[in-house]
Amino acid sequence: MQPAAPKRRPKKRRHGILFRLYVLLVVLSAGIVGVYAAHAALVQPPPIQEPVVTPVADSTTGAAQEEPEDPNALVRREGVYNFVLLGKDVDGSNTDTIILVQYDTKNQKVGMVSIPRDTAVQRTWSKYCKINAAFYGSGPDTLKEEIQNTFGIPVDYYILVDPKGFVALVDELDGVDLYIPEDMNYDDPTPGEELHIHYTAGQHHLTGEQALEVVRFRHNNDGTGYTDIGRAQMQRQLLLALADKVISWNSLTKMQSFLELFQTYVKTDLSPTEMLYFAEQAMGLTVEGSVEQGALNGRADGVVGASKWCYVYEAEDILPTLNALVNPYTRDLTEEDLNLPTASRYLQSY
Repeated sequence: MQPAAPKRRPKKRRHGILFRLYVLLVVLSAGIVGVYAAHAALVQPPPIQEPVVTPVADSTTGAAQEEPEDPNALVRREGVYNFVLLGKDVDGSNTDTIILVQYDTKNQKVGMVSIPRDTAVQRTWSKYCKINAAFYGSGPDTLKEEIQNTFGIPVDYYILVDPKGFVALVDELDGVDLYIPEDMNYDDPTPGEELHIHYTAGQHHLTGEQALEVVRFRHNNDGTGYTDIGRAQMQRQLLLALADKVISWNSLTKMQSFLELFQTYVKTDLSPTEMLYFAEQAMGLTVEGSVEQGALNGRADGVVGASKWCYVYEAEDILPTLNALVNPYTRDLTEEDLNLPTASRYLQSY
């Protein structure tokens, strides 16, 4: 009689299942590590454009050599990037909003400075000298160059937002809360360009269309209210309110909507990987306490070239703001670093 075959032990089968699960987890973990490594290799801090060092010829040998290190040279700080945010004119082809933004990714600090749209710049391609015509008159690279040549501030990237995109973003965020400092009463009945802005001073919850009206407001029909400086401040305040809401939003469906809005209404020279890098960095940013803002003080009634009612500046009036908020260099900018146009005359007497 043959002895009975020993029964299989369930324990060994459990061991086999656990072993296979363990192998699967190892493989998945390796895949995750690989994807993360590829992502880390792909999404790197964008290179910062340093000033070019021009070789000079040796007086004895004629061989090219680099100039000796200049203690006053302009050296970029690590992890500090400058952007220019642009808002297209609703009815025309100029940039109605120009805001310089500096993002210090190391210290999670943001500086914002508004450049009035009628700021005078040095220009060779047109007799008209207002900065708001640069983007559509010549191109984004020209606008960047004009900002750097005039104020000594290099611009790494531009971001141009269509007004329709601004309205869509505010509506996608279910509106925005904003404090309006004074009554707004303005009507423009021009056929095809009708504009009606009526808000009382105080806290308001604004839709996209309403927010656009508020940031377009300059003055009331009776001449009271604020002009470009006040409007620039209101634009910065609204941007901060929107940024705070976007950063705090944790809905994946909203993030997909933001991406679609960005692709539809925004022009930029940021690459997809650069956008991803800055988006990841911004997730650690808190708007309150991390953002400082300011404006450039100057006269708005200058005549420069063929342009009237231009903003012109004195170096001592704007250097403190530039150095505090958007200077990306390791040393302060001085008057010698600026190239400020001068007015041939002024339209008003003070």
